[in-house]
Amino acid sequence: MRKRKVFVWLFLVLILLAGCWDQNELEDVALVMGMGIDKTEDGLYDVSFQIVNPAQVSGGEMSQSYKGTAVTTYRETGQTLFETIRKISKEVPRKLSFSHLVVLIIGESLAEDDGLFEVLDFTERFYGFRSTAIVLISRSGPAKPILSILNPMEKIPAMKIQEASKKTAEVWGETPDQNINDVIQTLTSKSKGVSLSGIALVGEMQEGQNSSINEQARPSTYIELNGIAILQNGKLKRWLEDKEARGISWVKNKIRKTVVTSTCEEDEGIIAVEVRNANTKLKPTIKQGEPKITVNIKSEGSLQEVTCPVDLTDPHVIIELNKKLAKAIKDEVTTSVKTVQEQETDVFGFGEAMNQKYPKEWKKMERNWSSTFSEMDVEVNVEFFIRGTGLRTKPLILEKK
Repeated sequence: MRKRKVFVWLFLVLILLAGCWDQNELEDVALVMGMGIDKTEDGLYDVSFQIVNPAQVSGGEMSQSYKGTAVTTYRETGQTLFETIRKISKEVPRKLSFSHLVVLIIGESLAEDDGLFEVLDFTERFYGFRSTAIVLISRSGPAKPILSILNPMEKIPAMKIQEASKKTAEVWGETPDQNINDVIQTLTSKSKGVSLSGIALVGEMQEGQNSSINEQARPSTYIELNGIAILQNGKLKRWLEDKEARGISWVKNKIRKTVVTSTCEEDEGIIAVEVRNANTKLKPTIKQGEPKITVNIKSEGSLQEVTCPVDLTDPHVIIELNKKLAKAIKDEVTTSVKTVQEQETDVFGFGEAMNQKYPKEWKKMERNWSSTFSEMDVEVNVEFFIRGTGLRTKPLILEKK
């Protein structure tokens, strides 16, 4: 009994003595919301940091009287990423904190130079780095100007980029949002192919950096999500556009909501549906030593727009429309698969599916998987079901005389 009391007292003393060995006071920390990484011609890292201005976002009398922007973008170069973080102290009189990082933008030239592994190794190794930050590839230019562009709808531009990425993935599906954890898991998977959303600067950088842009009804300079980057072993190989890019999301079961259109009979008008439920399953098989993947997609949605003279109360009409919409999705996915196969880059996870079902056979295929993937048979099956026709069952065009 006495020994137990001694143990309890020692335990309480240890709790009282415990403390944060690496604590930072708030006024000594600079919150990094966005980070852009490029590489110079002489091989140095060119890193941009979008840092919050506390006086502007803290609220109260100080924020009301402060006329500056909510963020400031700083730049530094160095042989390593860690070096740039330490060197930036010459300009930023606070210790950088990455606990609130929401966006990591990798420059196109760095991605072409096989730099993805280097960057993500650092982000996973460096303490305090937020691994849920969304990863994007800058398109047709470096990453640094993108973090300098102000936005009238959001004080902190990095948060606007994050919101746009998530919302686009939710309602359109062409540019799925992937964070640092997602990308690292893909890079270490059996397939090793990565698809990342692109982001581009539209307009002049100098105009976008001026706070007067927030007073424009239609900003002349802005940032937009643009296409999908295909990377093999961390190296950028090609960009995909529009529906060709969205086909990747269909295969990877990343479609939450989107819009699918199709023509009616004899191309008289168009129908548009909002997909509200989609499910994709991959079925790997091996016959006579040849691997095959079957992509089975089941989806459903509701009619949102009809410019065809059709009777939507007729079940046979709905059945035919289902077939047309299923074919539209199938064509989209088939085109995407063929394009990606030409790049010998398995961004779909076919290799991972093969490994899970046929681990012994996979060991023989793994070494030459890129070429096997590019030549393998991929079958696409799609079923679509219209679950609603909206408030109007009779298209208004039928009233046209």
